Amino acid sequence: MGKDRLTGIQPRTEEEKIWRPLYHFTPPTAWMNDPNGLIYYKGWYHLFYQYNPNNCDWASMHWGHAVSEDMVHWKDMPIALTPDKDYDCHPEGGCFSGSAVEKDGILYLFYTATTIIDGEVRQSQCLVTSCDGSHFEKFEGNPVIGGPPEGASADFRDPKVFCWNGKWYMVVGGTVNGTAKDGDGRVFLYESEDLYHWKYRGAVLKSNGKLGTMFECPDLFFLDGKWVLTCSPMNHPEYNKALYCVGEMDFDNCRYTIEKIGNMDVGFDYYAPQSFLDAKGNRILMAWQNGWLWMPWCRDWGPTSSENWRGTLSIPRKVSLDKDWNLCMYPVEEIDELVCRKIAYQMLEVGTNRKYLPVAENRSYRLRLMLDVEKVESRDLEICVLGKGHQYTMISVDMIGQIVSVDKSAGDCYEKGRMNCPIRMEGTKLDICILVDRSCVEVYIDHGRHCITTNVYPGKEQTECWLQTPYKTAVIDYVQIDFMKPFWDTEE
Repeated sequence: MGKDRLTGIQPRTEEEKIWRPLYHFTPPTAWMNDPNGLIYYKGWYHLFYQYNPNNCDWASMHWGHAVSEDMVHWKDMPIALTPDKDYDCHPEGGCFSGSAVEKDGILYLFYTATTIIDGEVRQSQCLVTSCDGSHFEKFEGNPVIGGPPEGASADFRDPKVFCWNGKWYMVVGGTVNGTAKDGDGRVFLYESEDLYHWKYRGAVLKSNGKLGTMFECPDLFFLDGKWVLTCSPMNHPEYNKALYCVGEMDFDNCRYTIEKIGNMDVGFDYYAPQSFLDAKGNRILMAWQNGWLWMPWCRDWGPTSSENWRGTLSIPRKVSLDKDWNLCMYPVEEIDELVCRKIAYQMLEVGTNRKYLPVAENRSYRLRLMLDVEKVESRDLEICVLGKGHQYTMISVDMIGQIVSVDKSAGDCYEKGRMNCPIRMEGTKLDICILVDRSCVEVYIDHGRHCITTNVYPGKEQTECWLQTPYKTAVIDYVQIDFMKPFWDTEE
């Protein structure tokens, strides 16, 4: 199979790999972390991402690039940004995370340039333009914001730019007193008339010792009548790695009033989410499906470097607020385009013996269940995926305690852990959607009111999926298995 004539990139193939997902985005090779510059521009969705093309370790950040017409089928593109200027060229720096906007047909990318001079980290916000989404030119006047505001620490990164009432705004993550235990996270706000000249307005979010020592990858967007502010805190006291706030924003006085604070995803691996608008005007979120080493459960980056890749992105999620202003997220409907086969059951009886579902050797599928608590005699329902014998990842539904748990303690030989998610059932009906993709498990409860995401690295023989109860029985109203195909084109 030869290289693509337009991009010069070797096409992906369904080569034998144990852990590389089929329908979650991964880099063609090497290291990837945060999604960057998500935007719908000139008929294409553009996905940029933090990328080290040289090996499977974090170093010298570039911006990788992929495009799609539907958010689920992706085509690899040449690297968009390379650290090649004095303000961004350093082995421990580079072109850090940022965002994209369109103005008058021009694509504007904003990123954090990071370098180290005389042993000191220098982070500044820089601008790149493109007329076609394929060729990129760094602004000669970079940086457009030379450093953090007075009193803030050197950690000053991840600009997210948006337009509101005819003005451009940028939120940037930062801290006072550094990222260690004495640090206090900040989200800074800037304003511009032309995207080139920026004025500092103030801090719209302060940790005050309660929310973490540093706020990475901030975002601010209007949704269902409210302003939603998101970020990924370092050293959050309750280990919330994808924080959201819902409230009111007063741009004239640079004042954000918080009405609710929550956790976007209670799983092990959901970090640096970034939002954008799709072609229909829906708010969509994608995140890096991994965690950093300051998370207590993160020991390393996983064993996938043996397959010459490292890093996964979550499935794009459509975002909304419920009547209580809770943030809800659910896979975009376009994912249905990746379904190649379906199996469905009605009134499926489950007991203490394993009820195996016919996923056979396929480890890339979507499992959907609808159940009525009144038809469950057992207190718990256990859903086991990527299993074989005594090795499996378990999703446990506690009907009485109203808790859904993801336990990967028996999932692999690599990492252990259990995450518990309290749920708020209204009535007796509950729907659960589980995305399984070789080394990815995403769980959505009550159509996205609760989300739990994790990575797991099972052995090649761990292909089974089963349902069971620890005692008594359960009747599940509806079970559907959707088998998924790759997000890339496997034809020559």
